[in-house]
Amino acid sequence: MKKTLLIIMALNFSTLLWSQKISNYIKPWFEDQHAGYSIPKSNNPLLDNYDVVFYKIDLNATNTNKIISGCGTIKARVTGSPMTTLVMDLINSLTIDSVKVDGVIYSSTHTNDEIQVTLSSAIPVDTYFTVEVYYHGTSAGNGIKNGFSPSWGAQITWTLSESYHAKDWFPCKEVLSDKADSAYVFITCANSLKAGSNGLLTNTVTLPGSKVRYEWKTYHPIDYYLLSFTISNYQEYNLYAHPAGIADSVLIQNYIYSNSGYLPYFQAEIDNTPAFIELLSDLYGLYPFYDEKYGHCTAPIGGGMEHQTMTTLSSFSFELIIHELGHQWFGDNVTCSNWQDIWVNEGFATYTHYLGLQHLVSQTDADQEMLNEHNDIMSSPDGSIYVPVAQVFDENRIFDYRLTYEKGAAIIHTMRFVLNNDTLFYNVLKNFQQTYGDSVATGDDFRNMISNMSGIDFTDFFNQWYYGEGFPTYNVSWNQQGNNLNFVLNQQGSMPLITPFFKVPLEIRFSWAGGDTIIRFDQTVNDQAFSAVIPHTVQSLEIDPNNWIINNVGSVVTNIPITGTSVQWQIGPNPANTYLNIEAPGMDLKTTDLVISDITGKSVRSITMASGAETIDISDLPAGIYYIKESSGNLLKPYKFVKVK
Repeated sequence: MKKTLLIIMALNFSTLLWSQKISNYIKPWFEDQHAGYSIPKSNNPLLDNYDVVFYKIDLNATNTNKIISGCGTIKARVTGSPMTTLVMDLINSLTIDSVKVDGVIYSSTHTNDEIQVTLSSAIPVDTYFTVEVYYHGTSAGNGIKNGFSPSWGAQITWTLSESYHAKDWFPCKEVLSDKADSAYVFITCANSLKAGSNGLLTNTVTLPGSKVRYEWKTYHPIDYYLLSFTISNYQEYNLYAHPAGIADSVLIQNYIYSNSGYLPYFQAEIDNTPAFIELLSDLYGLYPFYDEKYGHCTAPIGGGMEHQTMTTLSSFSFELIIHELGHQWFGDNVTCSNWQDIWVNEGFATYTHYLGLQHLVSQTDADQEMLNEHNDIMSSPDGSIYVPVAQVFDENRIFDYRLTYEKGAAIIHTMRFVLNNDTLFYNVLKNFQQTYGDSVATGDDFRNMISNMSGIDFTDFFNQWYYGEGFPTYNVSWNQQGNNLNFVLNQQGSMPLITPFFKVPLEIRFSWAGGDTIIRFDQTVNDQAFSAVIPHTVQSLEIDPNNWIINNVGSVVTNIPITGTSVQWQIGPNPANTYLNIEAPGMDLKTTDLVISDITGKSVRSITMASGAETIDISDLPAGIYYIKESSGNLLKPYKFVKVK
């Protein structure tokens, strides 16, 4: 789902600013997809008693309110052990009229947003059954909404089920790992309206009372939250894409507001969609649902939602269209297996925007996008991409824009850099789609695949960048003697007690009068010494000039003399509370002056060693990260320690 900045400018209407940045960017007037949602309960283990094979949702609805009525059907197979109690998810505010299991009417209970049916006899393992739930009412949940677009004069009813809100409008099993093999969505409404949904529109049936039934069918596996419908007095605008690998074309079916000014205003943006499908088919593998369609339905949702084969979105822009389209591979074809690994959906969809800029606009635009994301990520020092177990029902945390989206995209960019081979990088993405397509995957599944295909162990990378928190600030101490440039590379982690070090390659640009060169170095430990042959008088060093890594550059990037042999400090304890013991074996420190500086480089203590081993009182220092070094800077590398309360 897209949570980013969109500007909607409708001819003579007022400008509307919609921001989908969850957690850090919610505005008081912003209609956020998830704001105000109740925290859902955990899944009932009885839901694991069956595997969903098929959904059919057959509803009466309109575009002027949230009133719905009809039947939700689930066909499933019993797993594990014989089933005596059938459980389904459905919000309590919808009224159940009757429940049938294999054609037999059963009584049921409906509490805590669950339907429970006690069966007259157990259904054996591996046996298929069909349950039909007839219901009606106005849902109190946010999974179905009704609204008005003041700019375009349209009234719309739409659904948005991510992450726990499919039950707000149809009986279902809200378990990500259980995709239905196929699904039908039949919507009956006034014949002046159009209803869009997943898959192919296989039939429109004229009904009495100026009604029409739209019969949408998808034959691809689909997760519960990706089923949808929208209803309005839409106009239809269709395009076709021609990705390599198929003889036919892919239908791009757009249900857009019928206002006469809408299509002329957005047509240029909509018309980018075929090129996007063709590009992503080259990069990720053929569009997964090419035999059905891709499309868009407009609704005032404040962004976009990647409903399988037919995205719901608020307007059209380069970023929004390609982000949601990217989800058709990462999110729809391959879906995160749990909400903790939402990165599988959102990290890759966000990076899809970068790739679109890189391939279809310019490298300069792509670079600026990545720089903006890095700066946003570093606006706060903490947070992991992986959603902690304790926060798995907190939708603001799941859809945290800075972590799930931006940092999620940024580490994919870094992995591409680590591979240093774009052919291999795209082969990994294609193989991931082929291996986990029509199913679900975790972040670890991607880690294992990229490790196996590249021969590079990404375990440390994921521990530091995916499960860990923060980012490094780099400091370099360097000098040049003839053609030999020597430097020591130091990192300061923004969350040092959680992730003190990031083991990742690093590029450095060495510049001299009239030229420069970029050299890649593999830093495996902190305060690591490197050397390079540079047959020019180097004037400056630039860390990560191509912005492959989320990082800051510290205040110490200076041309200082480095002589003698670098000696490892022996300092402890670390972290420390009241004192530090210091010694440098093999050196006479009796007349050595030391300086302690804080993370900004500001000196906070000067010390003259009185003996070869010294105890330094630090009880008065505030908690934080500090560096201790010889004031002359000639012999001893800076040593980092953490002061705790």
